[in-house]
Amino acid sequence: MTSNVPRPLAAPLSLRRAVDDDWPEIMALDARSFALPAPLPDAEIEEFRGKVRETIVVRDEGSEGAPLVAVSLWHLLPLTVPGGTAVRTAGLSWVSVAATHRRRGLLRAMMTEQFASWRRAKVPLAILTASEGGIYERFGFGPACFAESVTVDPAAVSWRTPPESDSHVRYGTPEQIAARIPKLHDRWALTRPGAVGRPKTWWPSILADRGFRRNSQTTGLHYLLHEDGYAAYRLDARTNTATVEDFCAVTEQAHTDLWRVLTGLDLVGSVVAKIPVDDPLPWKLRNHRAVRSTGRTDELWVSILDVAAALELRSYDVNGAVVLDVADGWGKRGGRYLLRVADGRAEVRREPSSSEMATVPQVKLDISVLSSLYCGGMSAREFAAAGRLSTYSEATVALLDALFSSRRAPFAGTYF
Repeated sequence: MTSNVPRPLAAPLSLRRAVDDDWPEIMALDARSFALPAPLPDAEIEEFRGKVRETIVVRDEGSEGAPLVAVSLWHLLPLTVPGGTAVRTAGLSWVSVAATHRRRGLLRAMMTEQFASWRRAKVPLAILTASEGGIYERFGFGPACFAESVTVDPAAVSWRTPPESDSHVRYGTPEQIAARIPKLHDRWALTRPGAVGRPKTWWPSILADRGFRRNSQTTGLHYLLHEDGYAAYRLDARTNTATVEDFCAVTEQAHTDLWRVLTGLDLVGSVVAKIPVDDPLPWKLRNHRAVRSTGRTDELWVSILDVAAALELRSYDVNGAVVLDVADGWGKRGGRYLLRVADGRAEVRREPSSSEMATVPQVKLDISVLSSLYCGGMSAREFAAAGRLSTYSEATVALLDALFSSRRAPFAGTYF
């Protein structure tokens, strides 16, 4: 655990672990940094603090009142990796530096402390949802999971299969929602690589759906329940739009049943959602143009903290061996790793012998590139074309793509 003793920074800045009295300023800094209309209300703050594993703050001791000028924190979160294993990860969040204190090493100091905490916690991966795309690669993070933003035109929807007499979907009562939604999400998360699991401490805040999370023209969340999934959506009275905030379908039948209801809502002219990049919804319709893509975004970044452990935790669909010559300009993850895969499982050894090096194909890559490949959401061929792989052959790139592929596109499903 991080000590509360101030850590050295360029005077008069000091870094330490947050205490109770820091939280009002933490909330104010977060509201300023992420353009929130106001800091979170007290009830939400207490719930949020119960979810946090550790919070780091920086204060400017040389200014009046020693204001809090930077913060970062992390959650302990499960991440489903290819093969269906839920892996403990460090979920980095709320990283903020006051606009008055940029370019003074505060982010680097906080990340140094966070990496030390993660090593102590022995988590093999760190994850984050990035508000800006150019910040975290230097720390070994790479975009790994993506989402397609879509707008569905209900008037143009015609299903290829006829509806059943019963939709198998019902609106949930508050009691049913509280009892069933967390379990359904747990089931779904294990079916999708890249899915971020939600600990029990997260659900009170999610299900409370407090008013500050929406504007005056949007409704609260409506929950549609299915035996094998659920959907939560809001309605906007100004635009006659339904926005799907949460969608989990364990089976294809649940996926179809839920989307049939969503595209049949009364007085709704469009349905907006974020879906996996391999979502079959357009191809279940006679007119796939009823589902219009409005953009693709990176939804989850991954940083491999323990290369050998992380590679051995996921599964693989092909056998093969490759030496990964990993560069890391930030931590201590650089070096050569011999990855051998047999029967879907990997064995990884650091610094292989010269004889092994002579018989196994090799590739040089940055830790951020390896992190992007990890969940199967990025292609080695794309990185090779971008000049971000070196000392490789075409056969080696093909092997990397085969090894790190995933049967389903990774999809996070949770923002934090």
